Amino acid sequence: MKKRLISFYVLLFIIGIVFTPACQDDSIDIEENVETISHELKRGGKQADVDQADLYGDLWQMERDNRGVPILYELKYRTDYQDNLIEGVIDVVNPRLNSSFPLEVLVRDDEGYVVYQSSPIPDDDPVPVTELITVEPVDGFVVGDENVIALYDAEGEILPEVAAYIVPIEFGRLDIIRSPTAVIEKRLAEVIKNFGDGTVANVTRDFCGRIMMFRTDAAIALGEEDKPIDSPLENLAIYKELLLHGFTKSAEDNGLKFLIEEELGLGGFNFQFRFDHDWDAGAQPYSYLSVYGDECQLLMNLAAACISAGSDKSNTLNIDEIVFVNLFMGIPEVIGTGIDMPASQVNCFLPTVEQEIRMMDKTDKHQYSRYRYYVDYSSFEYDRRKFQETLLDYVSIVGDYDPDTGDLIGSHIEVLKDNMILHNILMGLEPLTQDAIDIYRYTDKEDQLTTGALGFACQADDYVQALEVVHNNEEFLVWEKLTPTWVYNMPITWGSFSPFHFVPEEATHGNKPDGKGDDTVSDDDDGGSTGGGKGRGGNGRI
Repeated sequence: MKKRLISFYVLLFIIGIVFTPACQDDSIDIEENVETISHELKRGGKQADVDQADLYGDLWQMERDNRGVPILYELKYRTDYQDNLIEGVIDVVNPRLNSSFPLEVLVRDDEGYVVYQSSPIPDDDPVPVTELITVEPVDGFVVGDENVIALYDAEGEILPEVAAYIVPIEFGRLDIIRSPTAVIEKRLAEVIKNFGDGTVANVTRDFCGRIMMFRTDAAIALGEEDKPIDSPLENLAIYKELLLHGFTKSAEDNGLKFLIEEELGLGGFNFQFRFDHDWDAGAQPYSYLSVYGDECQLLMNLAAACISAGSDKSNTLNIDEIVFVNLFMGIPEVIGTGIDMPASQVNCFLPTVEQEIRMMDKTDKHQYSRYRYYVDYSSFEYDRRKFQETLLDYVSIVGDYDPDTGDLIGSHIEVLKDNMILHNILMGLEPLTQDAIDIYRYTDKEDQLTTGALGFACQADDYVQALEVVHNNEEFLVWEKLTPTWVYNMPITWGSFSPFHFVPEEATHGNKPDGKGDDTVSDDDDGGSTGGGKGRGGNGRI
């Protein structure tokens, strides 16, 4: 009998691993996607006149500093334009390469300019001198200014032979960032509406750091369930709001302030937080953290979870992908479109970095500058402590058999092992099946920093792996809620009531003439109320 039960469990476990989806994708309305555009940067909410060259070429992985900002290398150029000698500087980056390879490169003199020699064909222009070298990246990057410059031609374009070895950025599902700004804003409004519909009693973070709703007793009785914010678009909307405004904007302004304190007339939650790198300090209200200037660290912990929830659960996240997501989503928010001048205003809750990129105009060869703005992650710290403190139970669906006939008549849940540590699961140290141990692991980052920009990317990617292992096996790995989230020895008020109520104004349906559509009193209303008012059908719960 025991052997039969084990076989039954193994079969179910394998089915769960193979067929359980990582996360249900958002279904984006066709009308919402009509405005989807190619990967180009925006400034001030308007399409700027930038091309792919302004993104440092194509979407590459590249060498960055501890803030997440690309490291620039100086490439000097000297060329003729209408019989005038033009000199200038182009800033280029060090792309990540996937292997060594031979390369014919331009020879440059001691000042950094390309060396030319007479053409063997009379009356032809001089030709550049070249030499054959072997490009040998160390940990993916060439070392030394001269080796970086060697990857480019005389006008700052990556050599075609090099492009074949550059590691690209794989956006996967994060490509939904191309959705129009209005789509992201609409999803954040949906999140706020769901928290304020009277069914949410408490707020916490789940096993992979996402914001999670605990329902009231009344909502549970009606079949509602405790659930995290699972939608990729909604998580990206929260991510954008956190980085741009933190918790400073009210629900009425499409903000997240209601999560941490009461709003006049609306109520609010007292969201408790722990730092993922300082767990022993206990969970604290946001007001306490803000007094000591720790809110940026907290916001980055939460933001890392949100961007991971917006990405592919079976993929990985790296700092290049995260930074380009920021740029495409307008994080930080940059106002001003001057081609040769810094922005007039840069808005972001977190610190930012301005970077000047020197470029060459391909028409008349003059040097000009563009400016890019980045979130500064240099103060971030991370040590996987949250995963070491998150517990799960390992359960099995066990068959129930008729003792007389031996027929399967039902099933029940049996706990195989309780209090499993999520960190140990991701390290491959818990007694799962060998397939699960091989598949569900941290991405190998033994030599990667866990501070600054790389630390932020490391945490976001760890959340991706945590979400994959639990979400793909939710029938067998059960998270032990609320461990650990709340302040020590503080009694938890379970779902007796909802402290936050918010009914957003109902949106009108397009630009309609006066006296038509939403502004019209219905013939059936007996003059009671208009469609946008507080009477019947107007401002009721959506």
